[in-house]
Amino acid sequence: MELTSKTPYLAIGLVMVIVSVNPFALYLDRTSEIAKTSFDMVLVWGAGLVGIWLADLLYRRGGSLTAEFLNFNFSTRGLILCWGVAGALLTYWYLPGPFALSVLYPYWKFIQLLSFVVGGMVAGVGWYGMTNVWKSATIFAAFSMMATMAEIFLELGSYYSQNIYNVYPVSQFIDTAYLWFAMAFIPSTFYMVKILKDMGIF
Repeated sequence: MELTSKTPYLAIGLVMVIVSVNPFALYLDRTSEIAKTSFDMVLVWGAGLVGIWLADLLYRRGGSLTAEFLNFNFSTRGLILCWGVAGALLTYWYLPGPFALSVLYPYWKFIQLLSFVVGGMVAGVGWYGMTNVWKSATIFAAFSMMATMAEIFLELGSYYSQNIYNVYPVSQFIDTAYLWFAMAFIPSTFYMVKILKDMGIF
């Protein structure tokens, strides 16, 4: 394990979290689906950076319980924490019911934001235990899921009369879908190739 300082991760992560949860961001969240999904992504990525810093801090300080926890994380390649625990937390809030609650009610919005902070930090701790192959695969999966959600939003906005995410106008589905397609195309292609390179295939 390379013990370089992870303090920049903490600083950048905290800035990203603050950008996502300030009053102006929360106001935009209620009026624009693009703003909501964008701030959600920034919040999770920021909390993930804080999680990487936290895992590094625990690794440096040691201790029996910490060692057992980190050994579990390393032995599972970070997949249980990152893909399992964090993935479940984040996915839940994009189901139609919880999604609507997080937009309409401040209490549920607070719970959603807290879940995203916890989920992002757990994902960051999981990331700390991953090999390069799994890191590349994780980023590829994240952008691939973004493209998948873009396709779902595009179909919901274009072909179906019932708006199951009815807290935003149907037209915003299409705008969000095109944005996600644009954001996902290049990174998903790059990391698909990088996975093969990390595996030594070429």
